[in-house]
Amino acid sequence: MGETMLELDKVFEDYLLNSEEEIGGVKARRRLRPGEALAVDNIITKDLPQLIRQLVSGSGRDVTKYRVYGSVGQLNRTLSYIPWVAVLRRDITKSTERGYYVVLLFSQDMQNCFLSLNQGFTQFREAFGDKVGNRKVSQVAGLAIQNLSIAPDLIAGPLDLSATRELGKGYESGAIVSRRYGVGDVISEAQFRDDLIQLLDLYDELVVKLGPNLLDHLESMSSDDYQEAANEIATVLPSKSLPTGSLPPPPKVAGRETGKYKRDPEMAAIAIQAAGHQCEVEPIHATFTSRKTKKPFVEAHHLIPMQCQNDFKVSLDVPENIVALCPGCHRKFHHARFGELKPSLGKLFSTRSAALKSRSINIELEKLHKVYKSDVEED
Repeated sequence: MGETMLELDKVFEDYLLNSEEEIGGVKARRRLRPGEALAVDNIITKDLPQLIRQLVSGSGRDVTKYRVYGSVGQLNRTLSYIPWVAVLRRDITKSTERGYYVVLLFSQDMQNCFLSLNQGFTQFREAFGDKVGNRKVSQVAGLAIQNLSIAPDLIAGPLDLSATRELGKGYESGAIVSRRYGVGDVISEAQFRDDLIQLLDLYDELVVKLGPNLLDHLESMSSDDYQEAANEIATVLPSKSLPTGSLPPPPKVAGRETGKYKRDPEMAAIAIQAAGHQCEVEPIHATFTSRKTKKPFVEAHHLIPMQCQNDFKVSLDVPENIVALCPGCHRKFHHARFGELKPSLGKLFSTRSAALKSRSINIELEKLHKVYKSDVEED
């Protein structure tokens, strides 16, 4: 091993220079083809992972318990804007899409790289959509920071990767604690080794304090976040089929709202898709066009409210129990006098009763009337 981290310098120097190719006289982002890896690609996918494995092993850790690998993007797709080399504890996560891990992230402008204890953003964008997911991954990072003993010379919290794409922005927001290396900095392998061990020690500390799944500690989404996430996911969610029959009750929320049940915005997104982004009380009801999705904004409402979940042995958080409503109708279901609400409630129940029974959700309309005569908690 050499005196300095020449691998970092080579990535800084060569990555952007080799990020484009010319096809038919037109420049385009370089496509990754089998057998055509460039030297700078191999530094990230081979040389740096090999070095990091040696450093992990040299720290006294069992390297077989870690997955160390780098990426410049997927084959037959274009070159990644933010390449990385990740160090994953196999008992925490198998890929960078989920869980948390130590990762060497290169900024999009190739002016910096960060050795970072970070999180898989894909799991957040799948659960909440990009915008809400970004807020949630930041919220989890803040919780992790509160539980760690972080040296003052490390960066606690968000990074600046000069990211222009959502995945890169997710890495910026998901950062827990990091060390920065800039272009022109002289970084010795000894320093890099010490920094890596410091980050791995924090990784181990976080596992002990918060366990394998940081999302278990995430408080429930606000109503606005839930509705925003459902609408966003509904525009990108591919056609999806759920298992037939009853589903088990959802997990309960941790934090200040212990006792409430988690709502999955993907379930709401399926219902919104099925309704064609229209109000199910009356499709012609006016709403507005979402700035994010460019589709009519409707709100998801649990016909049998989630506050009734304790009365059922099966999940109420299923598409069959979720109706799409214009904002006005949604307010009605939560705040109107029962006499004004009763006709709409009866209409929706009659159209959903068979579907509810297919999920083993059995309730009489009269009992549902009693629920709505009292306060119904916000979705």
